[in-house]
Amino acid sequence: MADTIDRGGMAPGPPGRVPGEDCRINALLLHAISFLGTRQAVQTCVLSRRWRHLWRSVDRINATRHEFDGMADSEEKRDFLFKKFTNRFLMLRNPVPLDEFQLSYYMPDQEVSVDPDADSEDANLWIRHALQSNARSVEVKIWADRLHLDPAMFASKCFLTSLQLSCVILFHGFFRNLQTGCPSLEHLLLSYCAIDDVEISSQTLKVLTIGDSSNFTSDEQPCIYIPSLSYLGFSASAARLPLLKDMGSLVTASVSVDSGDTVADIRRFLRSLSGVTNLEFNYSGKKMCKPEGPQHNMCISLKMEKNSKWCPKFNNLTALTLGEWRLSEDYYSLKVFLQNCPNLVKLTLKPKKCYYTSETNIAELEEGSFTCRHIEMLEIVCSEGGPNPNVLEKLLVKGGITFGQVRFRQTDKNQN
Repeated sequence: MADTIDRGGMAPGPPGRVPGEDCRINALLLHAISFLGTRQAVQTCVLSRRWRHLWRSVDRINATRHEFDGMADSEEKRDFLFKKFTNRFLMLRNPVPLDEFQLSYYMPDQEVSVDPDADSEDANLWIRHALQSNARSVEVKIWADRLHLDPAMFASKCFLTSLQLSCVILFHGFFRNLQTGCPSLEHLLLSYCAIDDVEISSQTLKVLTIGDSSNFTSDEQPCIYIPSLSYLGFSASAARLPLLKDMGSLVTASVSVDSGDTVADIRRFLRSLSGVTNLEFNYSGKKMCKPEGPQHNMCISLKMEKNSKWCPKFNNLTALTLGEWRLSEDYYSLKVFLQNCPNLVKLTLKPKKCYYTSETNIAELEEGSFTCRHIEMLEIVCSEGGPNPNVLEKLLVKGGITFGQVRFRQTDKNQN
């Protein structure tokens, strides 16, 4: 039924009301159809004469290329059928406002594509249609290669409150257009995106996530200025960690840094987050093994871990998750963090797999003492070959945690 939308029976009726739209049953049917994929929604026309044109007034569009995966023997043919169908679908639908628009789109990779801008043209046209239809939520997922997103479409007044983009190129001016053209935008989630802009600013965003292999294309240090932000997720790669300005409204943050970031940049970055109450901090330090053999293998921490100045005070922090850490043998970095989080209630540790061969020495604990008097729960997520959980437990019990507050969870052995 791939060509259902082109059949004579699917010719558009009067451009006014959907037959029976005042009937409660039709309203319920229309609501149910709106959760289907576009091709499935159109196929409902053959089930009943009452449903013949119902698909034309759905307020949710889910256009996915995967609905056409079994209809041709090549990516090019499947892509052609998908684009033909979606263009026809949007041309025939009634001009009703959209609530949600979802797009799953195939972009030929660089070895196949002759003109990436031309390959992106249909997707940009459909996204523009959604924005002009007052869509409040837009989600775009691309695979094979990155979509060349046209930033100009966001400059005109949009009703967007939520925007999710995966595997697209955000050309220079994208965030400026969001600022001026999308005055109601509150949620922005970016994954696997290439970001040309250096400055990200907004007066309306409450949730911002930049992660999953997103990257800043400029060598300049990026800047994030969003006074209204309450949640920040950041794990993108950049020449330097971004400057975070005016984060007074921030409550929750999930951030990642790596061994390429300097101690000064890490401290500045964390200081901007020091007012949060919930923090997940992921740090991947360098792992170096001595050449003498497996019995001498050990994890060598970044020198940051021996420099307590990298960690600011987190007086408001009540929930802390430390993930991906290759903790040094004396757990110095952990102790520094706990010394600077005096009001922690919940602590979760997810140490990275390391190869220790002996009981870790915690004799230096007195030198950098800390207390955990407010902690109600400690969760240690261990992997096979990770730090000895008994040593971690002993370390933290010395800080005031009782054995009843400690919970261990074993991860899948293949995760690390």
